[in-house]
Amino acid sequence: MLQIVAPIFAVILAGYLFALWRGVDKAGTRLLNEYVLYGALPALLFVAVARADPAELQQWSFMGATLAGIAAAFVLGVLAARLGGTAMPQATIPAMAASYGTTGYMGVPILITALGTGAAVPAAIATILHNVPVIMTVILLNDLLSRRADGGAGGAAAVAGALKATLTNPLTVAVVAGVVVSVAGVALPASLARFADFLGAAAGPTALFALGLGLAQLDASALLDGRRIARILPLIVIKVVIQPLVTFAVAIYLLGMDPTDLWFVAALIMAAQPIGAGVFVFASKYRHFEDETSVAIIASLIVTLVTLPILLAIYAS
Repeated sequence: MLQIVAPIFAVILAGYLFALWRGVDKAGTRLLNEYVLYGALPALLFVAVARADPAELQQWSFMGATLAGIAAAFVLGVLAARLGGTAMPQATIPAMAASYGTTGYMGVPILITALGTGAAVPAAIATILHNVPVIMTVILLNDLLSRRADGGAGGAAAVAGALKATLTNPLTVAVVAGVVVSVAGVALPASLARFADFLGAAAGPTALFALGLGLAQLDASALLDGRRIARILPLIVIKVVIQPLVTFAVAIYLLGMDPTDLWFVAALIMAAQPIGAGVFVFASKYRHFEDETSVAIIASLIVTLVTLPILLAIYAS
């Protein structure tokens, strides 16, 4: 298993060292991230789902276990924020940090590297399950509660805004398009399939390399701020420990999944991903928990450099 895990984190380290050596700035890192988000990763997810048998997409136990872990983590995140004195709807940002992982940039390449190309379909579906419900919940709660505080209704507008934000996400578009092609039984043109394969092959290593670039530009001194650590520590525990535990328990004890099954392993590994960078986007949008979010992303990534190899060694061997 070390032969599988080591190259994954070696690519992250290579990106980190390259950024230090060449002095890569945030603009360069952002450009590489956008290439992954808008090009390579959507191509990989689209072609994987489009080639899948429609019956293969009906993994209800996988979906149930995944959503149960996300819901539990989100609720616990809200409770932790409320106990810390954060009111609603601001508490949705810490809750997002507790439940929203780096499934696209880190989860997808890790699963495919560790489990093979057969993991691309569960990785694609898990990416959507980890993105859409949380993003829609955060947008809806913030918009609805803010409108209510201002004395307005605007429920339809809030729903429309949430749908627009999630359905225009390139990863969502890619997976939905792949599902449509799969269910319709349409054969991909050979030239399109080759193009998607060629572009998608770069998704894994490029995403991991970009993570390394980003790490080199983070302010490590922020990790030493005791006040921030006290606010983010419960969220990291929820995201990295409790969410995968709930996913595991629901999958095994309630839904009867086989712990050696590819879909079970995919659900568990995706649940155990560190806090996703997308949380900072929403923290900035709603102007709450911004500094804490940036520190939480760094700290959770450092923690998962230990926890993920352990889970892979146990369940992906």
